Order: sequence, then C-alpha cells, then structure tokens
Amino acid sequence: MPEELIFEMDYKGEKHGVKFNLESASEQDVAHAISHILPFVNEQAFHFSGINKKPVEEFVHSISAPTASDALKNTPSSSIRAALDEAVKENPLLFPAAQSYFYFLLLRKYSLPPFPMQEMFQGNLHSEKTHPVAKVALLAKFKSWIAIKKMGIVPGVQDYEVSATLCAINETLVKKAFDFSQLDLTALDTHAKKLAAGKRKSFQNVGEAISTLPEKGRKPTENAYLLFAVLRELNVSHYSQREMLMKAHPDVKIPKPRGRVAKG
Repeated sequence: MPEELIFEMDYKGEKHGVKFNLESASEQDVAHAISHILPFVNEQAFHFSGINKKPVEEFVHSISAPTASDALKNTPSSSIRAALDEAVKENPLLFPAAQSYFYFLLLRKYSLPPFPMQEMFQGNLHSEKTHPVAKVALLAKFKSWIAIKKMGIVPGVQDYEVSATLCAINETLVKKAFDFSQLDLTALDTHAKKLAAGKRKSFQNVGEAISTLPEKGRKPTENAYLLFAVLRELNVSHYSQREMLMKAHPDVKIPKPRGRVAKG
C-alpha cells in the first residue's frame, strides 16, 4: 500500500474525493492534510445522524455572551435541553448527537477549535481530486500508521450507517492529527486533568473547566489539544463520534482495543 491519504464519499448527492501523496511528507504535512478533510467529514456525519440541526443552530445563534465559558455557565440548562429535545423529537434516543452538535457549534461560534484546524499546521502537500462512486472510505498509510475504513453504498443502506462510518473516520483523523502535531501530549493531558478535576459533567461545569482557555503563551495547537483533553476528561463529545449514535442504534459498535490501542 503506498504512503497516501485518501478520503472519498458518494452518497445522496454528497460527492467528495481527495487524495494526498505522503511519500515524502513530514508529520506536520500529514496533520495539515488531515485537518483539510476533518471539517467536511464532521459536517456530513452530523447531517446524516438523524437529528434536526435547525433548532440547535438557531439556539446557539441566539446566545449572547462574551465567551463560550460564559455562555455555558449563564445559559439555563433547561433552555439548552429544550432546544436539544426539539432537535430529536423524531427519535429522543439521539439526544447525545444533538448535544454533540450543540457543543461543536458553540465552540466554533467563539473561535475555540473543536478539532485540529488546517491553519495550525505548516503543510506543502498538493491534493488530487478523486471520483468516488457509491462508497464512503478512508485509506491512509504513513510510516507505521495504517487506517482502512470503508463501506459500500448498497440498496437499503440507512443514513445512520453512513453517519457511523463518517464518525469512525472522524475519530481516527482527530486522533492522528494530534499525534502528528509534535506536541508534548503527556504534559498537556496532565494539565487538562487539573482543569477538569472535581467537576462532574454538566453545561455549567464544562463552562467552568474551559474558562481559562485559550491560555496565553501557548501555541494554537496546544490550546486546541487542551480543549480536546479537558472535554474528554468530562466525557463530553464535541464533534461527531460513533458513541453519539449508539443509544438510538445499538448495532453501531466501537471495537474494544486488545492490549495496546490499535493504530488508526
């Protein structure tokens, strides 16, 4: 398998294909290429998740606060939950997906990066357009990293199945972008644990935990990872992940690692 990164999607009018040659790439190049793909994958995973995005979008747009932290601390939880309930009237078990979408939109509104962004990395790779037909796929190989995630679009396929595949791709890409970011992730994880210490999952507590972010004197990538790690400590999903679909669709599975975490 050549060293390359390919993402392809052709489903219900959404046709997107991009390929990066990674043969002479640096880790920063790869992180830059991954972050080029992330926004589209994340958006489409939410789009096909089964939630009604409009109530969440309108609610987040209506919030008036100077920071994301203030928005979470000062907006009544009942108001947030009412908007999320409206988004999942057709299937209340999708509440976790609506909540993830809420956090994603809120962070983006206040310019807190929900995942690694392209402008954070130096990258000189040129992309090549591909022309996928009836599939969703990620194919990647770079040094020891190999990722193969794909599904064919066959008659009877459900939107949530496509969303689940996109979520799986998204989870992999977010992780690997940070892995290739050349940060001291261990030190940042330790700091994130301190920021989240003693806080239980609630909108107000999340607001309190992120109140010092972004921290002055840190690189954008460091602050992006700190946000990611703090929310992970609080068990808060703020981008599309398979877990947000599992209550509504128990057939969506997250493989449990055996021993060390598998690559990709």
